[in-house]
Amino acid sequence: MSAVLRALKMLLPAWGLCMILWTGTPSAYAAGLDFSEVFERHSAKMVLVDPATNSIIDVNPAAARFYGYPRAAMRGMGISRINAFTPEQIAEEIALAEREGRNHFVFRHRLASGEPRTVEVRTHPFGLDGRRVLLAIVHDVTPGGVEDGDLWHYQGQLEKLVDAQVKEAQAARRAWTGVLVAALVLQTIVIVLLARNIRRRRALEREREALLRALAARNTELTRLGEVMAHHFQEPARRMVSFAQRLQARSALATDEDARASLGFIDSQARRLSELVRDAQNYLALEQSVANRDAHASSDEALRRAIAGAGEAVGDVPIDIAPGLPEVAFPAERLTQLFGILLENALRYRHPERPLHIRVDARRVDGRVEFGFADNGSGIAPEYREQVFGLFTRLVPNSVPGTGMGLALARRLVQLAEGDIHVEDGIDGGTRIVFDLPARTHE
Repeated sequence: MSAVLRALKMLLPAWGLCMILWTGTPSAYAAGLDFSEVFERHSAKMVLVDPATNSIIDVNPAAARFYGYPRAAMRGMGISRINAFTPEQIAEEIALAEREGRNHFVFRHRLASGEPRTVEVRTHPFGLDGRRVLLAIVHDVTPGGVEDGDLWHYQGQLEKLVDAQVKEAQAARRAWTGVLVAALVLQTIVIVLLARNIRRRRALEREREALLRALAARNTELTRLGEVMAHHFQEPARRMVSFAQRLQARSALATDEDARASLGFIDSQARRLSELVRDAQNYLALEQSVANRDAHASSDEALRRAIAGAGEAVGDVPIDIAPGLPEVAFPAERLTQLFGILLENALRYRHPERPLHIRVDARRVDGRVEFGFADNGSGIAPEYREQVFGLFTRLVPNSVPGTGMGLALARRLVQLAEGDIHVEDGIDGGTRIVFDLPARTHE
């Protein structure tokens, strides 16, 4: 861009006056020409503009006729009144002229009638009466009114470019508007969901607190029930057994078979009641116990203590114990109790036609130890293998000793260690109890 064009660009206001360098030079006036006479009589459309205020200082008669305004009305008029281009379009035209090396601009002006006209404008700054003004020479190049085809071809390209840029800007604005609306909708949805989740969480926390209070009250009741069963239920049972034995020892009843049978029934039922109370008390005690994650036990030692605790009931029953039973993260006394329950069941429900045989094995599975306690006893039918873990559940007549609490206690012990226990086929149609406990880790 030439130095004059750069100077003009600095003087051009934001309203985008359509300007281009005028080919005339101030030296012509210095030679003695009267500017006012030229301005008034020349057929070229001339406009004097004050760049400081972006307003028209004066127009010659030719320009007034072209725009259709009285000269007096155009004096002081803002240049934007006759310029139909937007500031963005004007800026684009200035940049395009700079790239193409042109010394004129082509814009669209608006007449007083509202009719748009395409004009070529050449301007030049100079001093007038001690101030700096712009003299613009306006030439009508509206299609059909000029013979300069190259100029109109350029104007058509310019207008297409401006229209395309306007459409692109509008499309981008619509796209951004859509994105902002979608973002606002999404934000609203997220806020609503968060509010609902917060309300739901608070409601769940209130329910949890209520459940904890109810559970604490229930545990208190169970603790009290265990204490009552330990004393108030057991004491009458023990007295019934004691007095039944005293009556059986009386010689006067030695020959009375009916009395002795009745006393024997009272004695057996009192003992069974005592066992029921004991097992129920043990179950409630388990409910109150808290798992000790630091506890550990030797499976082999716990099993041998359970065998020793069975005493003479074991007799010469062969018990095959797999070598190297793993250690578990479980209290030793609880593990002994668990093995004792399974051993008692095997001894009680042995097969009447074959000697009892017991086998115990274990294997590590994903950080836990899976035990198998198998026997060749009477076995449990598949349809009853889940039922037997219920409280006070028995699959044999009441005449057979037992309370129906053994396997229920065993399941609860395993559940305290977050394990599982179930029944499988054992030796020769017998029973195999499978359960798992956490393996001990050596840190």
